[in-house]
Amino acid sequence: MLRTARRLAAGSLCFLSFAAPAIAADPIGTVIATSGSPTASGRALAAGSAIYEDDRLVTGGGNVQIMFVDRTKLLVGPGSTLVIERFLLRGGNSVRKFSIDALRGTFRFISGNSRKVAYDIRTANATIGIHGTAFDVSTGSGTLVAVYAGKVGLCAYGECASVDQYCGVARASRGNVAELSGRAKARALRSLPYVSHQGRLAPRFRVDTSGCQAFLAGPGNEQLRDNDFSGGGRGKRPDRPDPNPQ
Repeated sequence: MLRTARRLAAGSLCFLSFAAPAIAADPIGTVIATSGSPTASGRALAAGSAIYEDDRLVTGGGNVQIMFVDRTKLLVGPGSTLVIERFLLRGGNSVRKFSIDALRGTFRFISGNSRKVAYDIRTANATIGIHGTAFDVSTGSGTLVAVYAGKVGLCAYGECASVDQYCGVARASRGNVAELSGRAKARALRSLPYVSHQGRLAPRFRVDTSGCQAFLAGPGNEQLRDNDFSGGGRGKRPDRPDPNPQ
């Protein structure tokens, strides 16, 4: 009888060891602020919540603002889903590899202390290489980038566009990559929620978007047609800069 009881106890411990969730690794970031009810791999997020490698962030109608250990800042906007696929520490306060898969929605990325080649940002149809950068992204059927500081290389369909600071805007869609200007640029900027409305963001997640305001203030922009958003067909074939510009 005693031997049977011991076997049952051992079996119960074995079962619990498989049933219990794995102990989380060290946090890679901290939530600074939220709105709505965002989650990370099913965990409800609030200010002070920890973020881990492999977390799947879902915002619903709100947003989540995250500071990573290398001082990179990430704002995940409404209706968005993003996966932190890899975060490999280099030592100190920088990383060797920081991979993000932006599945859909709107995002703001402000680079931190890590080398720019460490960042690997992918959307459903494009890759983004950065240098000392603050920019907004919208991704769905295409990928739209607006750059406020530094430089971005937007690559897709075998093409790349180098997008400069002070409100350079480019879009990857319909089989090409094109920089936008004029009415197409104004229409694109209107689709990015934080170009004009940053008041409810934590101060460290706000950037200087004044370079974009002239494109939003022009008369008649409210009547832009949907096909203006594409930049007017295929346009010229852009040069092919390094996707991780230095």
